[in-house]
Amino acid sequence: MMMLLALCGWIVGGAEGVQRALMGSVPRRGDSAISPEMMYRWFGARLLSPAGLPKLFGILANVCGRAGLSRLPDLYCLAAPGDMNAYALGSPGGGAIVLTEGLLRGLTCGEIAGILAHEVAHIRNNDAWTMSWAASLRCAINNWTALAGLSLLRTQRHHGGLAVSQPLAALLSAAPALGQLLGLALSRVRELDADATALELTGDSHALITALGKLERHHAGPAASALAFEDGSMRLLRSHPATSERVGTLLSLAY
Repeated sequence: MMMLLALCGWIVGGAEGVQRALMGSVPRRGDSAISPEMMYRWFGARLLSPAGLPKLFGILANVCGRAGLSRLPDLYCLAAPGDMNAYALGSPGGGAIVLTEGLLRGLTCGEIAGILAHEVAHIRNNDAWTMSWAASLRCAINNWTALAGLSLLRTQRHHGGLAVSQPLAALLSAAPALGQLLGLALSRVRELDADATALELTGDSHALITALGKLERHHAGPAASALAFEDGSMRLLRSHPATSERVGTLLSLAY
């Protein structure tokens, strides 16, 4: 993605264009703290307390201790009994995990531990910032591709309509799509890495695999069996690996 962006910057303004394109693509660190008010406003999620759910917080403390996090992420519950999902936000210094009511009701303690470990892995690996950087790069690639196209048109006019290099023109036209595909590939890699870290933190591949199966069946419904083995070009359009790939990777790591 950086190479695509640098190429567009070079077409527009040479070495200076490369520098300007790359400098404007890195997101700033130091995100604002995640407050209960913010979580309620964004998601309608309420903050959970250790006094109310000591077993759940005990699982979280154990996972975070193994992960080496000095601060436990805040836990929130989203009042959605018909939905099974989990989300991780923030960084190791101030993260939060949102669990839906349906997930807490539909999974066993071991399965919840696996899901919590997966979300803790995202926080420890600072994946929210990484994917924010990828989103910034995709936006910058789109913007600089448009500028590069205008620059090439101007060059054609100044040189009496000379044809633009076909490979260069093809690369420029494909750059936005390539940036999107690279961003999705990065997301899949981070998901597989979070699975591997969750297995390391819990040591329970069976619980993690059964949790993934339940989530797949919940979200896909009758089409779950078909989606679980999705392959080919459609795989490139997913932000998460197919469940079969995730299970296969976990089994190879465990055994």
